[in-house]
Amino acid sequence: MISSTIFGIYREKSHSPQREFDDTAILKATSLELEKALNQKIILFEPDEFLKAEIDFSPRLIFFMCEEAPYLEKLKRIEAATGCKLVNTIEGVENTFRENMVALFEKVDFFPKSRILSVNEEKDYEFSLPLWFKRGDYHAIETEDVIFAKYKKDVSQALDSFLKRKIDKVVIQEHIPGDIIKFYCVRDSSSNRDYWFKWFYHKDQNLREYPFSRAELYQKVKLSGEIMDLEIYGGDAIVRPDGEIFIIDVNAWPSFALFRKEASFAISTLLLDKLSTVNTKIELKCLDGKARSIEIST
Repeated sequence: MISSTIFGIYREKSHSPQREFDDTAILKATSLELEKALNQKIILFEPDEFLKAEIDFSPRLIFFMCEEAPYLEKLKRIEAATGCKLVNTIEGVENTFRENMVALFEKVDFFPKSRILSVNEEKDYEFSLPLWFKRGDYHAIETEDVIFAKYKKDVSQALDSFLKRKIDKVVIQEHIPGDIIKFYCVRDSSSNRDYWFKWFYHKDQNLREYPFSRAELYQKVKLSGEIMDLEIYGGDAIVRPDGEIFIIDVNAWPSFALFRKEASFAISTLLLDKLSTVNTKIELKCLDGKARSIEIST
């Protein structure tokens, strides 16, 4: 049985190919920061361990990297029953599923034109070549989950590739030429508090270093997190030759591999602040014999 009032859950191994160490390491590093601050042991669970575990208490906070439906459903039940804090929120994680993200960013002017396409439907991909094909459920898990189609023949090959892997929906996205930037952010939009922000150029590109506004980049990253209800997140942006910035991808709780120490400190600080405002549900027996649920701040 789980007996700690705060615990973490690792990402599924199937969602961390070639990144298993980095994904595991950031959660462990965050846990160690929390242990130092709270002077208590923080338990970390593999997703399947969490699924089998019995919860016989009211947890105060659960921080997690898992993304698949069985784990999220159990977290939803715990949240509804106990009022515990989840970081990121379930809604935030689900918003990173590409089909949901495309809908959320449909009217955002700094997101490339995108739409959902069934791999079985007629190849009416709408946008002019070149363009990108991305798996329509989760963020990119494998290299083959994001395919660049420069020529017409690449379109059929890309769709066939997804079909063979039983991925029936894809996102097609217009190609924005420019410098690729990766970013990380830890931020609580509910309190408007910034904990940490980092950007750097993606290494595998013909870098031109087009001039752009760092302040504008941060504002667009911040707004993206607010739109998606995320507090711990990362993603990719493009700086066009004219300096215009597009956000092309956002995902929940990346591995922060190059900046693990900075990121784990910022994340643990966010989590400690969340602990100070947690509402925990308790049940009281009333004089009429009926149970009443109330919430207390701890």
